[in-house]
Amino acid sequence: MIGLRKLFERDVPEENPETEVDASGHSADEIVEEFRSVILDQLMRGGVGAECVELDVRPSGKQRDGRTTFVGMLRLVHWERMSAVRLLLGLPILESRVRRMVRGSWLHDVSHFGGIWLHASGQLQDTHAMEDLRTLVVEIEKREHESQPPSGASVWSLPTDVGSLPDR
Repeated sequence: MIGLRKLFERDVPEENPETEVDASGHSADEIVEEFRSVILDQLMRGGVGAECVELDVRPSGKQRDGRTTFVGMLRLVHWERMSAVRLLLGLPILESRVRRMVRGSWLHDVSHFGGIWLHASGQLQDTHAMEDLRTLVVEIEKREHESQPPSGASVWSLPTDVGSLPDR
């Protein structure tokens, strides 16, 4: 019985996508490093300090055309007010600029860009960063309310001593 089982088992070669070369002649490592370079360059141009974020670029699947989609995973790890605000509010701008740079490079010919995902590190929870962020949200809302009719307070702008919202 063991011999019969071995007969039907396929010998699948071990795959190593990091070093595999695709039809374009570029390895996944080369593509990842180029995406990293483009994203880090745009972060720098946007005024986001490199020490404030960690960046991981990873493949997220293949498209019908056979090209792999890559995504940038950003993690806000250090609260520096200006960099953090630029990143949190400017994420759509950052992603748009990265897309533009990718379209104008060889990356567009060999891969797809799936976007940038942002995660705030758990290390920032319950720190002065959260109070600073709350203050910024309140300031922005105050400026908005001065120019438009009031529409109610957001949950994020509520004082920290408010335990819960009233039942509706």
